[in-house]
Amino acid sequence: MRFSRNNLFFLLTFVFFLIFLSSTSLTFADLMNDICKQTHDPSLCFSSLKSDPRSTNASLTTLGRISIKNAQKTAKAARKLIHSSLNSKNYTECISLYEDAISNIKKCKKALKAHDYGQLSTFVSAAMTDATICDGSFGRGVQGPPQLKFVSLKLQDLGNIIIVIANNLAAGIKIVA
Repeated sequence: MRFSRNNLFFLLTFVFFLIFLSSTSLTFADLMNDICKQTHDPSLCFSSLKSDPRSTNASLTTLGRISIKNAQKTAKAARKLIHSSLNSKNYTECISLYEDAISNIKKCKKALKAHDYGQLSTFVSAAMTDATICDGSFGRGVQGPPQLKFVSLKLQDLGNIIIVIANNLAAGIKIVA
């Protein structure tokens, strides 16, 4: 069987295309791995990013969007938990703090879109601080609800993922959309 030049060209093009696709997937998997290794909780990082179908071939910017979305959902879950436990002035303060955290996370979206990675880190740090202050607002020897502590720690860890992504974007990682 004899191949014409057109058939050979098509075959080689197809092979190079397959090689490109396989190396691209590896690059994105490596990107997620590199990001998650830099966080405080790599396991949470992987599970939170992989929970979104966009993460399969995600750029660093898309991973940032996914992380911001996850942080926003967690902050809203904390606010809802506080509303359901409203029975002291500590909870009232926490509601205000989580409203502020949600506002700061919304600002993260705008900072990411504007490629303002310094502001992105600032806003997410502020949201993480709000969660920490809420945890400490119960006074000496007084514990808030354990579910709130769990959600607060999760928000702080998700915030850490956003900071790692912002730092990598600021450093000029090349896989961005």
